[in-house]
Amino acid sequence: MDHKAYLQPYLRLAIALFFLIAPFAANGQTLNLYDAVSKTVANYPLLQQRQAEVAAGRAHVTTVNGNRLPSLTLQDQLLAGTDNPVQGSYFSMGMVPSTPGNYNTVNNNPYEGNLAISYLKWEFYTFGYYNAQQKEAKAQVGVSEANLNSDKYQLTENIVSLYLDWLKKYRLQQIQNENLQRTQVMLTAIRATVLSGLKPGVDSSTASAAYADARINYLQAMDNYNYDRIAIGTYTGINSTDLLPDTSITDPALQNPVEVKLADSVTSGHPLLDVYQKQYEQQLASNKTISRQYLPRFGLSGATWVRSSDISPSEVYPNSLSGSMPYSRYNYLLGLTLTYDLFNLKHRHDAVAENKLKANATLSEMQTQQLTLNTMLQQANSTYASTVEKLKEIPVQLYSARQAYGQQMALYRSGLNTLIDVTNAQYVLLQTETSYVNMQDELLQLLYIRAGLGGQLDTFLQNFKR
Repeated sequence: MDHKAYLQPYLRLAIALFFLIAPFAANGQTLNLYDAVSKTVANYPLLQQRQAEVAAGRAHVTTVNGNRLPSLTLQDQLLAGTDNPVQGSYFSMGMVPSTPGNYNTVNNNPYEGNLAISYLKWEFYTFGYYNAQQKEAKAQVGVSEANLNSDKYQLTENIVSLYLDWLKKYRLQQIQNENLQRTQVMLTAIRATVLSGLKPGVDSSTASAAYADARINYLQAMDNYNYDRIAIGTYTGINSTDLLPDTSITDPALQNPVEVKLADSVTSGHPLLDVYQKQYEQQLASNKTISRQYLPRFGLSGATWVRSSDISPSEVYPNSLSGSMPYSRYNYLLGLTLTYDLFNLKHRHDAVAENKLKANATLSEMQTQQLTLNTMLQQANSTYASTVEKLKEIPVQLYSARQAYGQQMALYRSGLNTLIDVTNAQYVLLQTETSYVNMQDELLQLLYIRAGLGGQLDTFLQNFKR
């Protein structure tokens, strides 16, 4: 017998297996679940935006605190114009310059003058309006912080779910790779028996078709894995070219599942519910601000000013503008003020009523969300118990399927069964291996869902810190 011809099929098999296994043998960078979440939380732009909003809210509290301070306005005017007063009153509207004095028959009286004034205004008692503004600003900070925590929670959920899916696809890819190797071994063995005349040629064609199908499934599994790998790299900011998941988390997940003590229901402190609670509190604080905005205000007003004019006390106008205007008159004015717009009471009533309706709507939305989360928790608890029981049976099934495949392959080589028997055994083994991976993934997914709904997602992640 030609030993080279005999060894050639096995040499081709060894070369094929090398190129199939080589991608997994490379020293890739292993990323565990805890680090994936930590890097995502640290780098994701949305959370950076939320953190900036919290900082802006805290700065706004400082701004609102400044509303208590009085205002002091200083102004100096250098004037040149005419002085043609007219008797009668008018609404100044804050725009019309004042021209006091007696009525003058001449309508073109130029003069020069100057004015320096300081004006103080301080509303020192507002019936709690300033306090209400401050509490509303702090309540808005609470909303911003709740939004940050909610987005952080949802982002953590997304990355955990994506990571576990990525891990599952990595393992399914390995299963398809092993199945492809088994198909290659079977194809080589069948070709050898066909060439020796021990098996019909149709077996070789059937095995070739099975190999092609196995390779297609392997390539599809590779595409699925790479899709999640790229997504993980985008979330974490890590170069995903040689990134690999941490497969060690599947062993404790099967034998000693991570267990956390959970409440029977989702509490209002859950990040997804706390957003609504903080919005509700902010709307109540806004209502207090509105109700106090239209109450009376006690204030203090004060002004001092100096003035000069080149019009004489006997109302003689200068022949020409000299430009020399020393201050000649000094005045001051001090007063207590009470401001109360009675006709705004209707507006206050309407604004408060509107805000109450918004607050009630937010409260109802929170209750709806809490009902949904409680349902999810109960479903997860129920599914978790059955999943653990199913996982206890799969190792037995997996061992039996591997034994059956090995026995069928040995019988085929001995000519005691058909290719259909081997193919069926191989299919059962592939399905059992796939079910095993899917069941472990389902268990891990249920564990993190239960931990998240129970408010112990951080505790859950600590179990996967390396």
